[in-house]
Amino acid sequence: MATFSDHLHQAFSCSQYDLCMENRKTDLHRRQLEQQHSRLFDDIRNRLGDHRKLMLKLEQLQNEMDGIDDDLIYLQGFWDCVTLLKMIKLL
Repeated sequence: MATFSDHLHQAFSCSQYDLCMENRKTDLHRRQLEQQHSRLFDDIRNRLGDHRKLMLKLEQLQNEMDGIDDDLIYLQGFWDCVTLLKMIKLL
């Protein structure tokens, strides 16, 4: 049986994903950074020639690690907020 914590985790995870996707569409600075990253990545990859697959693997692993860290940081903020609201009896 799912606990309150399980439901809370699921709700926050969905909320986080939606917020990130919306931010990618609306945040001009974020879009500019993404374009710069893409150009630089393509430039480096093209210079590596036959070894470019190594760079793609490196980026994949880095993205996976960053995603795990970001999810946990964001989730911790939600947990802290709920804990505080419960502590001051607003929840």
